[in-house]
Amino acid sequence: MLDMIHIGWSGGFLSRETATAGRAEDMEVLDVLAAFGSTGRVGLLHPGTRLQEVVAAYDMPWDIGRIDKRHRWPHLYSYGDVELVVCRCRIITSVTVQTWRGTVELPSPAQSGEVVAVPARLTFAQVADALAAADCQWERLKPIEGQCGLRTLPERVDFTFVTDDGPDPVLHVAGTWAHEHDCMAASAVDAAFADDFPPEQDN
Repeated sequence: MLDMIHIGWSGGFLSRETATAGRAEDMEVLDVLAAFGSTGRVGLLHPGTRLQEVVAAYDMPWDIGRIDKRHRWPHLYSYGDVELVVCRCRIITSVTVQTWRGTVELPSPAQSGEVVAVPARLTFAQVADALAAADCQWERLKPIEGQCGLRTLPERVDFTFVTDDGPDPVLHVAGTWAHEHDCMAASAVDAAFADDFPPEQDN
């Protein structure tokens, strides 16, 4: 049996409640990642989505901090191991799933403000098979020392694998390219978000 951990946060504090789950939970990670490769989405998280829509469904994300310490935007947030970069007009510009820890925490579809942690040590072959099962096309990326990768088509989600952690390449991270859009002028942003949504947390 595998452990499935429900994690909730409130006011910056995490609480954990452990439940048991069968092998199907391990497959769920592959399903989520295959869907990510096919659609560029992890649940409601998708480049181009407005942050307000995500917060309405998932509650406030974890505030990781500024991309550039001198400027508030763009800003990095996360729901568990699913990281999202948000621009000043509060639109998600990229989504990244970190898998290098051996487990991955995904937004809970059943409970707002919680993530579900499941095992996620996945090999290149497992990911490639999952993408094939989802009818998702992909191409190999040029390998560099210590890693190899693939890019899904047409969504262009990059899956990066480390090659120095055992006999098979192991998934390290998967992420979208940056979403291009006409960002609001700073003056328009101040008017549109007079409430300073979302409030910046001290890190």
